[in-house]
Amino acid sequence: MKQPELKANERELIKLIRFFSKRAKLLIESGKLDPEHEKLTTACQNLEQQLYNHAQNRSIILDKRARLEKVVEDNAQCPQCKHSDMLKRTGTTSNEHGWRCNTYKCRRCNITFTWNRPNNPWHLVEFLEMYIRELETGLETEQNETMREHIVQSIAQMQESLNRLRPVLQDSDEEVTALDQKEQEMTRLIHQFKNYLLIEKIKMDTLEEPEV
Repeated sequence: MKQPELKANERELIKLIRFFSKRAKLLIESGKLDPEHEKLTTACQNLEQQLYNHAQNRSIILDKRARLEKVVEDNAQCPQCKHSDMLKRTGTTSNEHGWRCNTYKCRRCNITFTWNRPNNPWHLVEFLEMYIRELETGLETEQNETMREHIVQSIAQMQESLNRLRPVLQDSDEEVTALDQKEQEMTRLIHQFKNYLLIEKIKMDTLEEPEV
């Protein structure tokens, strides 16, 4: 399995753990350190594994999140020539609803424009909800029976899409919230353990001082 990407404070603590464990082992072997200290060495090794497990879990969750963010396809068209084959995405912006939308340049017409559709599933839910409300409002006054059937069918299809999409987004949001809480816990643990090991290092320095 690919080694997970570690944050700077995680790398720093693992480096300190390995240094401490190696040094403690040598001091125990030389009789300068109580063998009971091996329990602390084991705790260090367990924490190192915990850090790698956390980093692996973080990587999985963030990768899933990144894939989910890209699941919406724009199908953008140039507003001037109505084609999409010469479009180049140039960035993103926010519209009046606060939805993130993609910006494009049409190399055929040499114009730039914003495709006023959300580029992510979270804002797509809001877009569909608003569009459904507009269709339902229009349905109240629509007299043409064929058009009414078309609108009802469109609403049903969009509701079905929303019913599939909402649970997926909710699961992702809950995963990210739990990850954020775990990150805070790990940051505190890393800080506390680092300070503890630095104190232990000072003790070892004293043990290694030559006797006068």
